[in-house]
Amino acid sequence: MQIANPSRPTPASAVNYPGLFRLDGKSFVVLGAGSGIGEHVSRMVAGLGGRLLCVDINADAVSAVAGSLGAPWLVADATTEEGIERIAAAAASGFGTINGYVDVIGQMLAKPIADYGLEDWERDFTVNLSHAFLAARKLVPLLAEGSIVHVSSVVASRGGLVAPGYGPAKAALQVWVKQLAAEYGPRGIRVNAVAPGLFLSERYVAKARSESDAQALAAAPLLGRLGQPHEIASAIAFLLSPAAGYITGSTIAVDGGALSRDATGLDGLRG
Repeated sequence: MQIANPSRPTPASAVNYPGLFRLDGKSFVVLGAGSGIGEHVSRMVAGLGGRLLCVDINADAVSAVAGSLGAPWLVADATTEEGIERIAAAAASGFGTINGYVDVIGQMLAKPIADYGLEDWERDFTVNLSHAFLAARKLVPLLAEGSIVHVSSVVASRGGLVAPGYGPAKAALQVWVKQLAAEYGPRGIRVNAVAPGLFLSERYVAKARSESDAQALAAAPLLGRLGQPHEIASAIAFLLSPAAGYITGSTIAVDGGALSRDATGLDGLRG
């Protein structure tokens, strides 16, 4: 939404409220579009009227998603300079300029810290952080104004015992979001992140768990259930839309309230 006079309040009668949540005529690149959150984001953007370039390293997956949406697609490794350059060239060729991009790329390497080596650490930071730097260098120049959304994790807000490098890399990603927001805010470019909690991904469902473990995990969020992938995609679409026009440099937790639970244990003593 264009603000007619930034020094004066916009009259309520002048605001197209339904249009605030639409992406009609806007163009976006989705990095990691072939499955999971990326597929949901791609379908959400298309459903809200946006155009998109679907990018993934899995040719079969990304071609299937993009083909069902009638969207262009590209097989590229966004963690490499060559890959990002190909993505930027394809976006420029297809759209000229873009209105933003969504970065869904990440990995969680589960190892005990005693077995976790320097190569593991460097790989975690390459996959979860370095590609965000590369994307900014090559894709931001294609934006006149618009919105960038990265996918972080609630693990960035706490210490964990499962994946030693994942939380630190995602925490650094959230600071990178603030860095980009400060740099490009004067150009009308907003940069944010969403931080999903545990949700019903294909990976989660595929892992064998006891009934008691599954119930304990589902009970951790305040809502008493795990999230759905489309609920994460909805938050991303909101940040892409004009409705989030005054939000930048922020990370929004999409965790069912899990991070708001008592961390002291005192609530458990109430009685």
